[in-house]
Amino acid sequence: MSTILDEMNQAPMTALHRRLARSAGLGIFLDGYDIMIIGAVLLLLKPLWHLDAHAVGWLGSAALAGAFAGALIGGRIADRFGRKAIYLIDLITFFLAALLCASAWNITSLVVFRFLLGVGIGADYPLSATYMAEFMPTVKRGGVITWTFGLWTAGAIFAGLVGFTLVHLGPWAWRLMFLVGAAPALLVVWLRRSLPESPRWYLRRGQVEKATQVLQQLVPGLSDSQVSTILAAQVQTIHTPPVPVRVLFGRRFLRATLFVCLPWFVMDLVGYYVTIYIPQILGHLGFHGSSSKLLGSMILSASFLIGYIPLALLVDQIGRVWPQILGFIGGGVGLGIVGLTALESPTKAVIHGGTVEQVAMFSTAAIVIMFAGMLISQILNSFGPGNTTYLLASEVYPTDVRATGHGFATAFSRLGAVASTFFLPMVEQHIGTPVLMLWLAGGSILGGVLTWFLRVETTCQPLLQE
Repeated sequence: MSTILDEMNQAPMTALHRRLARSAGLGIFLDGYDIMIIGAVLLLLKPLWHLDAHAVGWLGSAALAGAFAGALIGGRIADRFGRKAIYLIDLITFFLAALLCASAWNITSLVVFRFLLGVGIGADYPLSATYMAEFMPTVKRGGVITWTFGLWTAGAIFAGLVGFTLVHLGPWAWRLMFLVGAAPALLVVWLRRSLPESPRWYLRRGQVEKATQVLQQLVPGLSDSQVSTILAAQVQTIHTPPVPVRVLFGRRFLRATLFVCLPWFVMDLVGYYVTIYIPQILGHLGFHGSSSKLLGSMILSASFLIGYIPLALLVDQIGRVWPQILGFIGGGVGLGIVGLTALESPTKAVIHGGTVEQVAMFSTAAIVIMFAGMLISQILNSFGPGNTTYLLASEVYPTDVRATGHGFATAFSRLGAVASTFFLPMVEQHIGTPVLMLWLAGGSILGGVLTWFLRVETTCQPLLQE
């Protein structure tokens, strides 16, 4: 006799599956927008508020630091009180914080409000990933989560379009950029208002009848006799005691925890710098004027689709591990091309602020080669760790600690993101963009090595329940 989990693992995609994916995906879209819009905002605020590298670092990393706290808190609450418990609260936090960002009056207030926005973003990561993983059929799970998480990039592209459109309106346009991110959050709250609780979570609480009711919503074609048979089989299932949080760091799951944490940390350390600060990086690589920098940023963000679409189509066939390895190593090669080309370009001495500085003189060919290297890095990152790290963290743990585990991995990765956005702008000032690109290239290749040695393949495997 089949159980509720058997039916869920083998179920066809239904309207409820698609609604779940849309509600999660639109939240992720907003994550991408609000994380990335800060790059365009800084183009206006940096001269307006006379921001130095430290202030830029604070603004760039504030939301990511908030995401660290939100992921830890949100994941634990979701495991203890249910996935629905804060699935609306995190978006409401998101909405209110975006409004506050638009009303900020100085650097301190904006950093605080960006931190609060990050709390909402961080809580949504483990919630959306766990929610989708626990509802989706086994053979479709990887593809659906990848398609959905790809909306982060759509949000990032939209942020570039908004920045490109509004940046010419005047120095006050940065407030509009934040308001644009607030409006769609209300739509996501409406979509999520009546979503059901996860049957897997109900089952671990012994609430079999509630789990069966959700199954009937998920697979509406089940007859009364089939439901009765499934219910009888489920009641006979032997349940083990709840899994404690410390299991994440015990013998059974330590390898999995290292596997989902360390490569994701590396991905964020490398990826967030070359994503959030794309306009500034392009300025250091020969692009001049806000329009050309924002246009280049949009092209690089859109190139993510070239790697993301094949991965979403193939991830349930080729697995998660090999794309992640290829993405890390290929991305490192792309960044290496940027760094080496920049180092080989001639320089000239200029006087800036009373001191003599060596400024690179990039030829058109050098600029094209460096931009191509950035494209390679973006495309291969999207085919691998830019998506697989999020997916894998939702698949390696049992139901009792799935959201907590994903939240911990998200929080750990955000340490890399905070280091990337806060410290690397200051590091770049001392060592220069070319050398920093080479450092990041080495870090990306290290991510591929870590993935290989720690690998845990989850493709087409049922989720662990206990």
